[in-house]
Amino acid sequence: MGIGDAMSGSVCCLGSINFDVALQVDRLPEPHEKIRARAVATGGGGSACNTAVWLARQGARTRMLGWVGDDALGAFVLRALAAEGVDVAGVKVLHAASPVAICLSPPDDKRIVTSPVIDAPWTPDDALPFAEGADWLHTTVADAAFLSRGRGTRRRLSLELDGRYDPAFARAADYLFTNQDELARALGTDHPVRLLIERHRDDAAVWFVTNGRKGATIIRGGRAETVAAVPVEPVDRTGGGDAFNAGVIASLLSGAEPAEAVRMGLELAAKAISRLGAR
Repeated sequence: MGIGDAMSGSVCCLGSINFDVALQVDRLPEPHEKIRARAVATGGGGSACNTAVWLARQGARTRMLGWVGDDALGAFVLRALAAEGVDVAGVKVLHAASPVAICLSPPDDKRIVTSPVIDAPWTPDDALPFAEGADWLHTTVADAAFLSRGRGTRRRLSLELDGRYDPAFARAADYLFTNQDELARALGTDHPVRLLIERHRDDAAVWFVTNGRKGATIIRGGRAETVAAVPVEPVDRTGGGDAFNAGVIASLLSGAEPAEAVRMGLELAAKAISRLGAR
């Protein structure tokens, strides 16, 4: 039985919705140098948006919350989301340029450049009414006050940290997703897992820390458990963490234990990074 066969919950994903241009390169260019990419892929992107797509592919009833511009790129990414079975009723169309991300993928690395953040007439709070009745809210909006408003009565709440850290997040969210390298930079330590264990042993939140070829670590109640990665030769690491998040969320909604959920997350991450593009 697949995840979708056992799922009865619904998930809202809140965050940026991008148009991505992914370039597979042999190496990064030197200053003032032009190099030719080996391959190119275009399509929808954005961390929470990628997670929404992977959740829909697992059979979850999924709604995307955020905004796009009233241009051709915005129309394209909305059509792509709808084609994947994602409900876009909570996406607002603004008179602005849609966000764009350029993703460079040399071997065993990724570099991403995004368009400037604009002062859009939209806030995450505008999206919360569309999350009413959802069983799970997954967001990339890292603000403790907003997380408290978004938690709801029975709804579970997860946050993709995306390189950020605040001890208050562990008190506001039920689940926290992060990459070990980004977390190490945010905490200023070479041993971020050890530090999280010490700081958050009394917090109820469960941490999921991905670590590339080494797999992922679950941290809760002052203890850590590591699950081995799925062997794969990566083509493009962009979106691997977003697919991991989707696998974990879908599995937890199906009643799985965290270790089992992480295994599914690692399987989806392996699929995502074995091809060019975030999805």
